[in-house]
Amino acid sequence: MPAPRAHLALLIGLSTGVLSAPSRGAELPPCSEPIRYAADWFPAPELDHGKRSAEVTALGNAGQKKTGKGVQLGHVMVQTQLSVEPQASCAGIVVRLAFVKPVLRIASEFPEDSCSYARVLNHEHTHVRIWRDIAAQFRQLRYPWPERASSATVLNHARQALATLTRAQDEFDSPEEYARNNLLCGGEIQRLVKLPSMASAGG
Repeated sequence: MPAPRAHLALLIGLSTGVLSAPSRGAELPPCSEPIRYAADWFPAPELDHGKRSAEVTALGNAGQKKTGKGVQLGHVMVQTQLSVEPQASCAGIVVRLAFVKPVLRIASEFPEDSCSYARVLNHEHTHVRIWRDIAAQFRQLRYPWPERASSATVLNHARQALATLTRAQDEFDSPEEYARNNLLCGGEIQRLVKLPSMASAGG
């Protein structure tokens, strides 16, 4: 089944008008890179093991335009925030990606010492690693039209680029990955949670 985008809730801070340096900008030299992209480190997420799979699924699907049809056994959820800030040492700006309150959930049906818990946790840790890869790729972005940049156009470019980068999360959540997870642990996952023919081992 298609995986819900439980890992992503995008918050964009838009401002309007032509980009300009801060009030002290007249005293600063122009930046060699007038528009720079930066991303915070994706922190270790809070672990939530207190909700049953039905609630994990409901939380993962909340606010999503398209939702999965199956049960979510776990997921990583985070808010991503984009902002424009002045560069500190020269006249230019930084487009910053921040990660707000990441949470890693595992359905409470899985005991912490079980094979199924370890399997779902491993899957979700891969999502965390993908987020860190996305942050690294975001830092390498370049704005293609700096001579006619505005806050709105720069943020829109960053939003589109981030949406493209986050496709890696959905690509990892493939039907093959789910099927492989559901076959591991000697059928323990199916015994602990009533699953349809294919369920989401994570998201």
